Amino acid sequence: MTDPLHPPHPSAPEALHVVFVTWKAGNAPAFEAAKRLGHHVTLIRSLLMEQAQNIDFDASPYARFVDRVHVLKDATDAAALRACVLEVHRERPVDGFVATVDALVVPVARIAEEIGVPFTDADAAETAKQKDRCRQVLAAAGVDTTRYAVVGGFEEAAAFAAAGGYPVVVKPARGSGSEGAHVVADEEQLAGVLAGAPDGAYAAGILVEEYLSGRFVSAEIGLVHGRFLRLAVSERSTWHRHEALETGTTIPAGISPEEHDRVMRFAEEVVGAVGLRLGVFHVEVMLGADGTPRLIELNPRIMGSCLPNLFRLAGGGDIFELLVRIHLNEAVERGPTSFDGYATVRWFGAADPVATPERLPDLDWAAERYGDSLRSFTVRFPEGGTLLPCRGNLGNFGEVQVVHPDRTTSIRIAEDIVAGTAERLGFEVTR
Repeated sequence: MTDPLHPPHPSAPEALHVVFVTWKAGNAPAFEAAKRLGHHVTLIRSLLMEQAQNIDFDASPYARFVDRVHVLKDATDAAALRACVLEVHRERPVDGFVATVDALVVPVARIAEEIGVPFTDADAAETAKQKDRCRQVLAAAGVDTTRYAVVGGFEEAAAFAAAGGYPVVVKPARGSGSEGAHVVADEEQLAGVLAGAPDGAYAAGILVEEYLSGRFVSAEIGLVHGRFLRLAVSERSTWHRHEALETGTTIPAGISPEEHDRVMRFAEEVVGAVGLRLGVFHVEVMLGADGTPRLIELNPRIMGSCLPNLFRLAGGGDIFELLVRIHLNEAVERGPTSFDGYATVRWFGAADPVATPERLPDLDWAAERYGDSLRSFTVRFPEGGTLLPCRGNLGNFGEVQVVHPDRTTSIRIAEDIVAGTAERLGFEVTR
């Protein structure tokens, strides 16, 4: 059966050297895709970040797809990463890099430029991650005019909010995973958010933005040889008690063809204005009630977490193979993605502080009730006697993946499983 995402090649490409820089064990399918394409695979890991995020890389199936592994103490240490890559490049010249983690895209891009390997433009990736700079570039290009300001403290933030009205969005000028992001309803809440922020949370500045309402979606697009590849528009869900916290995604989004085209055109304009040049990008968008797309966030890397697997479950094909081919600068030809189902993920964590349960809840009931529609269901408590309130992606301890031909049913099953889990745990979760 032909993969709908990748038409057959007239002939297999020669073996090239692909270097992955990541601490995500979930990227094993990308390593497998590179090996399946006949390439030599090197992996550079980051031990400190794996430990910080409770990731057991060695328990993942990655090893059989990787020819050489380098384990750095901290891959975000630019000097250590550069020294490692230069050593790798001396031993076997690098043909392409893949970096799937926000914190590593810019340093990898700088090194790629130094040794002459095609990759995402380093300055553009830096602009994407520096949220105020990204807003500035898009405003100058006439692509997006969302009001924003970077401020140093409460007084300036309150002045911005007073000028445009509440609610406003407050987030770190640099950051990812919804960590430190808040929708603030009034001045009292603004003061509480800033006073209660962990040390260093807003070290790069406090970004205050106009609140955007509408449908929260994201566009997944590729760019290679100056051509955009429209991969998917997904719809996102958030928690009503903390709107900045994402609780899940459904691929594809339940929007009209006209809305889909509008979101994709906007995402292409965003990526083009910033100048990202090459890669697969994750563009978060608010589609307003009037049909106008507005940027929430531009990520200069492929969609994270389990979303590449969600793409596959929905019938879109192997997006990791496409990622490898793009980063090897292949001239990729493909039409629009054709999905045959709706894949939904729901993530959840503790809504409020609660004692960590002594044992994991029974999960078998969900498979018995929902059968083949349930594709993955995991619960894993972090170490420690207390589950802290989940207010960012790193606070989740559970994940449910569902696929169904009907969009509404796919979402309902995933939400029912989260509700059933909360009931069995005996405490409220984010949902």
